Amino acid sequence: MQNSDLAETPNNRVFPRINAKCPVMHRSDDSERWSVGLLINFSATGMLFTSARALDVGANIHVRLERGRNLVIPALSGSGNIIRCSKIETNKYEIACKLTKINPPETTA
Repeated sequence: MQNSDLAETPNNRVFPRINAKCPVMHRSDDSERWSVGLLINFSATGMLFTSARALDVGANIHVRLERGRNLVIPALSGSGNIIRCSKIETNKYEIACKLTKINPPETTA
């Protein structure tokens, strides 16, 4: 792909965003309890979800998608960094996360 190709891509994105809804379990470190958010969309490199609490920009985050019956969404867990946190209403924040590590899928024996 060349730079000129990016101008023709909607929002100048190399990886398209996929709109989907499912629970997102998230926490800042291993000693915290998991919090539950709601996925808005995701791409190959990140995700956008809502949370009942604000998260610090630049902070590390661990995430797990609990896809349930939604087969469009890949089951995944991983970690990344918070790149944006915007308050959208009382006790509701929109969190943008850049994924830096995706864990291999768990296998059942």
